[in-house]
Amino acid sequence: MRKIFFATVLALIMSIQNFCGAATIESANFNGNDKLIYPVVHTGDAAIDDKINGKIQTEIQSFVKGLHYAAQYDGQRVAGAYTNYEVACNQAGNTVILSLLITESSYFEGAAHPSTYKHALNFNVGSGNLMGLDYLTDVGEGVSVDEIKARVERALIRQCERDGLKLFDDALPLKQLPEHFYWDANLHVHFIFQQYEVAPYAAGIIDVDIDA
Repeated sequence: MRKIFFATVLALIMSIQNFCGAATIESANFNGNDKLIYPVVHTGDAAIDDKINGKIQTEIQSFVKGLHYAAQYDGQRVAGAYTNYEVACNQAGNTVILSLLITESSYFEGAAHPSTYKHALNFNVGSGNLMGLDYLTDVGEGVSVDEIKARVERALIRQCERDGLKLFDDALPLKQLPEHFYWDANLHVHFIFQQYEVAPYAAGIIDVDIDA
Protein backbone atom coordinates (compact mmCIF):
# COMPACT_ATOMS: atom_id res chain seq x y z
CA MET A 1 0.00 0.00 0.00
CA ARG A 2 1.29 3.44 -0.85
CA LYS A 3 1.87 5.83 1.99
CA ILE A 4 -1.32 7.78 2.22
CA PHE A 5 0.33 11.20 2.17
CA PHE A 6 1.87 10.55 -1.27
CA ALA A 7 -1.46 9.73 -2.93
CA THR A 8 -3.20 11.90 -5.52
CA VAL A 9 -5.51 14.72 -4.50
CA LEU A 10 -9.16 14.21 -5.34
CA ALA A 11 -10.73 17.57 -4.45
CA LEU A 12 -10.90 20.54 -2.13
CA ILE A 13 -13.74 23.04 -2.13
CA MET A 14 -14.13 25.51 0.73
CA SER A 15 -17.25 27.65 1.08
CA ILE A 16 -20.38 27.76 3.21
CA GLN A 17 -21.28 24.45 1.62
CA ASN A 18 -18.43 22.08 0.80
CA PHE A 19 -18.44 19.00 -1.39
CA CYS A 20 -16.15 16.12 -0.49
CA GLY A 21 -16.44 13.22 -2.89
CA ALA A 22 -19.78 11.69 -1.95
CA ALA A 23 -20.11 13.92 1.14
CA THR A 24 -21.61 17.37 1.58
CA ILE A 25 -20.48 19.58 4.47
CA GLU A 26 -22.53 22.52 5.65
CA SER A 27 -22.16 24.98 8.51
CA ALA A 28 -24.31 24.97 11.62
CA ASN A 29 -24.44 27.09 14.79
CA PHE A 30 -24.27 25.52 18.23
CA ASN A 31 -27.57 26.27 20.03
CA GLY A 32 -28.15 29.17 17.63
CA ASN A 33 -24.94 31.00 18.62
CA ASP A 34 -23.53 32.48 15.40
CA LYS A 35 -20.02 32.58 16.89
CA LEU A 36 -19.93 28.84 17.51
CA ILE A 37 -19.77 27.38 14.02
CA TYR A 38 -19.19 23.72 13.26
CA PRO A 39 -19.51 21.40 10.24
CA VAL A 40 -22.31 18.93 9.61
CA VAL A 41 -21.45 16.09 7.23
CA HIS A 42 -23.93 14.36 4.90
CA THR A 43 -22.74 11.25 3.03
CA GLY A 44 -26.12 9.76 2.11
CA ASP A 45 -25.57 6.96 4.63
CA ALA A 46 -27.32 7.71 7.92
CA ALA A 47 -25.11 5.36 9.97
CA ILE A 48 -21.91 6.96 8.66
CA ASP A 49 -23.33 10.45 9.15
CA ASP A 50 -24.16 9.62 12.76
CA LYS A 51 -20.60 8.38 13.43
CA ILE A 52 -18.92 11.42 11.89
CA ASN A 53 -21.29 14.05 13.23
CA GLY A 54 -21.30 12.41 16.65
CA LYS A 55 -17.53 12.93 16.89
CA ILE A 56 -17.88 16.54 15.75
CA GLN A 57 -20.67 17.20 18.26
CA THR A 58 -18.59 15.68 21.05
CA GLU A 59 -15.71 18.01 20.20
CA ILE A 60 -17.88 21.15 20.17
CA GLN A 61 -19.81 20.14 23.29
CA SER A 62 -16.55 19.53 25.15
CA PHE A 63 -15.42 23.06 24.31
CA VAL A 64 -18.71 24.61 25.45
CA LYS A 65 -18.76 22.52 28.65
CA GLY A 66 -15.27 23.80 29.42
CA LEU A 67 -16.54 27.37 29.19
CA HIS A 68 -19.46 26.63 31.51
CA TYR A 69 -17.20 24.81 33.98
CA ALA A 70 -14.77 27.73 34.13
CA ALA A 71 -17.62 30.15 34.74
CA GLN A 72 -19.47 28.03 37.30
CA TYR A 73 -16.64 26.52 39.32
CA ASP A 74 -13.64 28.78 38.72
CA GLY A 75 -15.53 32.07 38.78
CA GLN A 76 -14.20 33.11 35.38
CA ARG A 77 -16.41 35.33 33.26
CA VAL A 78 -16.33 34.52 29.56
CA ALA A 79 -15.64 37.71 27.61
CA GLY A 80 -15.68 36.02 24.22
CA ALA A 81 -15.56 32.67 22.48
CA TYR A 82 -15.78 31.35 18.95
CA THR A 83 -15.27 28.26 16.84
CA ASN A 84 -14.77 27.81 13.12
CA TYR A 85 -13.47 25.13 10.80
CA GLU A 86 -11.62 24.30 7.59
CA VAL A 87 -12.19 21.32 5.30
CA ALA A 88 -9.87 19.26 3.11
CA CYS A 89 -10.96 16.19 1.16
CA ASN A 90 -8.66 13.82 -0.71
CA GLN A 91 -8.49 10.28 -2.02
CA ALA A 92 -5.73 7.72 -1.43
CA GLY A 93 -6.42 4.51 -3.31
CA ASN A 94 -10.00 3.60 -2.46
CA THR A 95 -10.02 5.69 0.71
CA VAL A 96 -11.71 9.10 0.70
CA ILE A 97 -10.21 11.19 3.52
CA LEU A 98 -12.12 14.05 5.12
CA SER A 99 -9.93 16.28 7.28
CA LEU A 100 -11.68 18.81 9.51
CA LEU A 101 -9.57 21.41 11.29
CA ILE A 102 -11.64 22.95 14.08
CA THR A 103 -10.45 26.15 15.77
CA GLU A 104 -11.69 26.86 19.31
CA SER A 105 -10.93 30.16 21.02
CA SER A 106 -11.97 31.59 24.38
CA TYR A 107 -11.21 34.75 26.30
CA PHE A 108 -11.93 35.29 29.99
CA GLU A 109 -12.15 38.66 31.71
CA GLY A 110 -8.82 39.57 33.30
CA ALA A 111 -6.83 37.18 31.14
CA ALA A 112 -3.77 38.55 29.36
CA HIS A 113 -4.92 37.11 26.03
CA PRO A 114 -7.33 34.63 24.43
CA SER A 115 -6.59 30.91 24.42
CA THR A 116 -6.91 29.28 21.02
CA TYR A 117 -6.58 25.63 20.04
CA LYS A 118 -6.81 23.74 16.76
CA HIS A 119 -8.20 20.23 16.76
CA ALA A 120 -7.99 17.94 13.74
CA LEU A 121 -10.49 15.20 12.97
CA ASN A 122 -9.67 12.90 10.05
CA PHE A 123 -12.39 10.57 8.79
CA ASN A 124 -12.60 7.69 6.36
CA VAL A 125 -15.73 8.80 4.49
CA GLY A 126 -16.54 5.24 3.46
CA SER A 127 -16.77 3.97 7.03
CA GLY A 128 -17.09 7.06 9.21
CA ASN A 129 -14.11 5.91 11.27
CA LEU A 130 -11.50 8.31 12.61
CA MET A 131 -8.09 7.94 10.97
CA GLY A 132 -5.18 7.90 13.41
CA LEU A 133 -1.42 7.79 13.26
CA ASP A 134 -1.41 4.25 11.89
CA TYR A 135 -2.61 5.64 8.55
CA LEU A 136 0.67 7.54 8.31
CA THR A 137 3.05 4.83 9.44
CA ASP A 138 1.90 2.12 6.99
CA VAL A 139 2.82 -0.71 9.33
CA GLY A 140 5.03 -3.25 7.59
CA GLU A 141 6.52 -0.83 5.05
CA GLY A 142 9.28 0.54 7.22
CA VAL A 143 7.85 3.96 8.18
CA SER A 144 8.09 4.28 11.95
CA VAL A 145 6.84 6.83 14.45
CA ASP A 146 10.48 7.77 15.07
CA GLU A 147 10.94 8.55 11.37
CA ILE A 148 7.85 10.73 11.34
CA LYS A 149 9.06 12.45 14.51
CA ALA A 150 12.40 13.21 12.83
CA ARG A 151 10.56 14.71 9.85
CA VAL A 152 8.41 16.83 12.16
CA GLU A 153 11.50 18.09 14.00
CA ARG A 154 13.26 19.06 10.75
CA ALA A 155 10.16 20.81 9.44
CA LEU A 156 9.67 22.62 12.76
CA ILE A 157 13.25 23.90 12.74
CA ARG A 158 12.94 25.09 9.13
CA GLN A 159 9.68 26.89 9.86
CA CYS A 160 11.01 28.59 12.99
CA GLU A 161 14.10 29.76 11.11
CA ARG A 162 11.95 31.06 8.26
CA ASP A 163 9.45 32.87 10.53
CA GLY A 164 11.93 34.00 13.19
CA LEU A 165 10.29 31.96 15.96
CA LYS A 166 12.14 30.92 19.10
CA LEU A 167 11.44 27.53 20.63
CA PHE A 168 11.63 26.70 24.31
CA ASP A 169 15.08 25.45 25.29
CA ASP A 170 13.78 21.95 26.01
CA ALA A 171 11.45 21.71 22.98
CA LEU A 172 13.85 19.53 20.98
CA PRO A 173 14.20 16.67 20.62
CA LEU A 174 10.46 16.11 20.70
CA LYS A 175 9.33 13.91 23.54
CA GLN A 176 6.32 12.81 21.50
CA LEU A 177 4.45 13.71 18.34
CA PRO A 178 1.79 16.42 18.60
CA GLU A 179 -1.66 15.00 19.26
CA HIS A 180 -3.28 16.57 16.19
CA PHE A 181 -2.41 16.18 12.52
CA TYR A 182 -4.30 16.52 9.25
CA TRP A 183 -4.00 16.23 5.48
CA ASP A 184 -4.19 19.45 3.44
CA ALA A 185 -5.51 19.92 -0.11
CA ASN A 186 -2.27 18.55 -1.58
CA LEU A 187 -2.25 15.55 0.78
CA HIS A 188 0.65 17.08 2.68
CA VAL A 189 0.64 16.04 6.32
CA HIS A 190 0.55 18.82 8.90
CA PHE A 191 1.23 18.46 12.62
CA ILE A 192 -0.15 21.13 14.96
CA PHE A 193 1.75 22.52 17.93
CA GLN A 194 -0.66 24.32 20.24
CA GLN A 195 0.06 27.55 22.11
CA TYR A 196 2.86 27.04 24.67
CA GLU A 197 3.50 23.48 23.49
CA VAL A 198 7.00 24.14 22.13
CA ALA A 199 7.25 27.95 22.05
CA PRO A 200 6.06 31.10 23.87
CA TYR A 201 2.55 32.47 23.34
CA ALA A 202 3.81 35.04 20.84
CA ALA A 203 4.66 32.23 18.43
CA GLY A 204 0.99 31.28 18.25
CA ILE A 205 -0.17 27.92 16.98
CA ILE A 206 2.57 26.39 14.85
CA ASP A 207 1.28 24.38 11.89
CA VAL A 208 4.11 22.28 10.45
CA ASP A 209 3.90 20.81 6.94
CA ILE A 210 6.25 17.79 6.95
CA ASP A 211 5.92 17.30 3.18
CA ALA A 212 6.79 20.87 2.13
